[in-house]
Amino acid sequence: MAKELGFKQGAYKEAVDYFKQKINLPTKRWNDLKGAMHTRAFTIAGAMRADILLDFRNAVDKAIEKGESLQDFRNRFYQIASKWRESDPSFDEKMKKPKYGAWRSKVIYQTNMLTAAAAAQERQAREMPEVFTHAKYVCMMLPGSREEHKAWNGTVLPVTDPWWEKHSPPNGFGCMCYKDFISKYEMKAGLEKETKAPTPANDTSNIGENWDYSIGDADAENQRLKEQLEEKEEKLLKEYPETRKNAHKSTNTIDEEIEKGGSKNNDNEEFILNLSKIKTIKAKPLSEKELQAERIEREKNFGELIQKAKKKGIKYIEAKPLKKPLTEQQIVKKIGGIDNVGGACSSQALAYIANRFGFDVKDYRGEDSLDFFSKDSTINRLTKSGGFVAMECGMKNTETLFRHIEQGKEYYFKCGVHAVIVRKKENVFECLELQDSPRQNGFKPLTIEELKDRFEATSKIKDKEYNYIIDIEKMKDSPKFRELLGYFNTQEKK
Repeated sequence: MAKELGFKQGAYKEAVDYFKQKINLPTKRWNDLKGAMHTRAFTIAGAMRADILLDFRNAVDKAIEKGESLQDFRNRFYQIASKWRESDPSFDEKMKKPKYGAWRSKVIYQTNMLTAAAAAQERQAREMPEVFTHAKYVCMMLPGSREEHKAWNGTVLPVTDPWWEKHSPPNGFGCMCYKDFISKYEMKAGLEKETKAPTPANDTSNIGENWDYSIGDADAENQRLKEQLEEKEEKLLKEYPETRKNAHKSTNTIDEEIEKGGSKNNDNEEFILNLSKIKTIKAKPLSEKELQAERIEREKNFGELIQKAKKKGIKYIEAKPLKKPLTEQQIVKKIGGIDNVGGACSSQALAYIANRFGFDVKDYRGEDSLDFFSKDSTINRLTKSGGFVAMECGMKNTETLFRHIEQGKEYYFKCGVHAVIVRKKENVFECLELQDSPRQNGFKPLTIEELKDRFEATSKIKDKEYNYIIDIEKMKDSPKFRELLGYFNTQEKK
């Protein structure tokens, strides 16, 4: 059962299954999680934003499922890192160091690929316990291999030996050791011989911090944690029946409620937003390599949207260049107004962007086009490579996303049930209304009342939703975005 670092697509179904059962868990430091907790959680140290962690999760998932190389993953890493740098000054400083990006991407790739492969091999062997009775510790004996691990090379023990509980490889960051499973037939034929454990079973002095666990025990560990959670919930429900409707809360929350003697219901707790106090997070300049990776990913995402629009059978009308540039007021007058067909606010905002970029585009299509450009899946794809996603209550999302709005720039913004163009002018946030009467259309101050009424943005902490913001300049020179315009463009009102 030899292991390869860059295994081929489809070679390890068990590796894919093992990785998919993990949950995304933001952590500040590399050692925040202990031991076998890593079998249940996917984490990137320092990646505290949910959207960044999700991007990494998707990148690793593709590497495992499609058998991508380190270079394939590294290209994705630099694209994700460009977003991370904009919001995290400490990470930006690290990325300025020579070779930091190459080193960090290798650690993330290598750690996840090796542990997924190890989990796959364990699951394969454990499905046939009557066949695979022993396992051998194999050190690659590379120049960088740890001396202690070289000494363990060739150790052959029964798979049930307690030594494996702490010493199943990999045993640290960068450790390339692996566990080779041996059948009873190989043992009987004398091809391998059982040895003694080289160290006491509980001696972890030569194992990396938090690597002292068997990846093969992931299923058992998950079951144990599930049972532990159920026991705590049952204890809480018996002592405090009024908390039954909160039984879905995390283990930490349940622990706190038990210690406090039960807490009051916080479902109606609201998030208070003060737009005047939102400060801009200044975007960091990207390197040419990062910009190129971002452009490639953006064209890929736009291309996938084009293919989906074609499959839906949405009519295409090429967006041609304007004969002369239009002013802001002329664009608003051209595409604004009450739409009898029910044109989506999302595609109207995109039509505004198109005209700002010099293309003759209107949006009165409705039907499939309306549905397509208002879907979260479409907006999420537009947001990748140049935008930000937030998932909290609507008001908290607004605060999170508006920190990225720079004075004098325009952004596509989707919150709740409405999508608009937003900007910051003289420290006041403004939104562009295009679906009202002609006199009411145009940029106007964005208020809390507007977010509640027009956007139906929630303020209750329990109400989770995805919101998006995109720097429209990121789309300006994209050939694929220009092609995408043709799927909501019309020549005249109907």
